Amino acid sequence: MSVSSASADARVPIHRKERFVTRFAPGAPAWFDLGSPDVAASADFYTGLFGWTATVVSDPGAGGYTTFSSDGKLVAAVARHQIDTPYHRPYGPGNDQHGMPAIWTVYFATDDADALTKRVETAGGEVIMTPMDVLGLGRMAVFADPAGAAFAVWRKGVMEGAEVTGVPGSVGWVELVTDGIGAARDFYPATLGLAPADTGLKGVTDPVWHIGDTPVAGTQELGVTGAVRPHWAVLFAVRDCDATVRRAVELGGSVENEPADTPRGRRADLLDPHGAGFSVVELREGYPAAAGGAS
Repeated sequence: MSVSSASADARVPIHRKERFVTRFAPGAPAWFDLGSPDVAASADFYTGLFGWTATVVSDPGAGGYTTFSSDGKLVAAVARHQIDTPYHRPYGPGNDQHGMPAIWTVYFATDDADALTKRVETAGGEVIMTPMDVLGLGRMAVFADPAGAAFAVWRKGVMEGAEVTGVPGSVGWVELVTDGIGAARDFYPATLGLAPADTGLKGVTDPVWHIGDTPVAGTQELGVTGAVRPHWAVLFAVRDCDATVRRAVELGGSVENEPADTPRGRRADLLDPHGAGFSVVELREGYPAAAGGAS
């Protein structure tokens, strides 16, 4: 759990292929963790898939929170699921459909989690977890937008966020998967300060979210990836999409959408063994990637 506040730019590019930065602007995606019913099994899956190193946080108060590192840099984490988000709740006529037991959560940087909580309430969102301090590392809260897509925020303390993003082996991009684009266009500017903008790409109508002139997240129409509930999705950057998909299946995962070429790069949508959805993508040179780069 981590992120950091920064300047007006969500990232500071220094090199074409790797953007070196240690700070995240308020509103930028900055940390990513998986809520799982079996932390050890999930750690085995993702370390086997991406070559990550898993480290259990030693503090007893962390409850087995396990971080993932790529080449010695923090990229994500996994914890035992304990938060009741709309994605986990029963749904459908008579609430006869069960929610998913596992999901990736995107944490957005904030410089004031308490003030943001008030903005979420005013904008019609749900406060799932009120702001709380986390082991001296920072302060977090969990919300859902009006369509039910859950997300978290993080005000940095000792820990700022992912130490590398936008390169193979790390989060390459995040997307809001929703059937409530209209409401989202009002909600996210009022809360996270994200501004929707057209991609400028032929055939792509879903907005990209910006902080200033910097694109930091995308949007996907609900149902395209197979998901049935609004949520924030993570896309992991990889060098070989097809090989990664084959490896995921070998490790017990499943394929929602087979590898296909997209404007962002060759992409596939997957489920891990506990049903958590995620995507893998070979990022095209020059196409926007997750804020952060490598520190």
